[in-house]
Amino acid sequence: MMMTKDEAARLLSILLHELTKPWRKEKVHSDVLEIIMKLRIQAADEERYMNDLLSNIAFASESAHALKQIWGYMLREQTFLSPGTIEAMLTDAQQAIRRRLPELVERYGRPFADIADAAERKRQLERSYSALLLFNRIATDFLIEFGREENESAARTFFAADPNELLEVFHHLCGVYASRWLEGLEVD
Repeated sequence: MMMTKDEAARLLSILLHELTKPWRKEKVHSDVLEIIMKLRIQAADEERYMNDLLSNIAFASESAHALKQIWGYMLREQTFLSPGTIEAMLTDAQQAIRRRLPELVERYGRPFADIADAAERKRQLERSYSALLLFNRIATDFLIEFGREENESAARTFFAADPNELLEVFHHLCGVYASRWLEGLEVD
């Protein structure tokens, strides 16, 4: 019997909630701020910092897409990949992303180029990068758990859903959870 999109969304939401339940907002904020602050310190000036943020946004966005493709493969093939295989596939994808980074930065930079005020552009870049960091952490943790042998019987339930609908719901919910965890985060 085919799982509906709503059923898949409900189940995914429950699983993402369980996955992130042990997290603490203060720790999540601290981790994100630490990454942002390291970028700031390493940059020679504000312009370099914003360029570095943009490079990281491009890299993280493409990494999110790679995670989605990995899960899509598992769903379409109705197979499980070990955590090591998932990590290796992601590493391979990220090497390819690094080779294409200059063209990707140009593409991902377009929406930010329209923001005339430098302080606002920096704020939007920081916000976007923070959300992507958390999105990828949630998605990666989920896929690693999905591929664990002890979770296979529960994970098989997703094979009864339309893979494209499930990927759409997954992408949306990872974004929602990332936004919730980032609520109240101030980068200054």
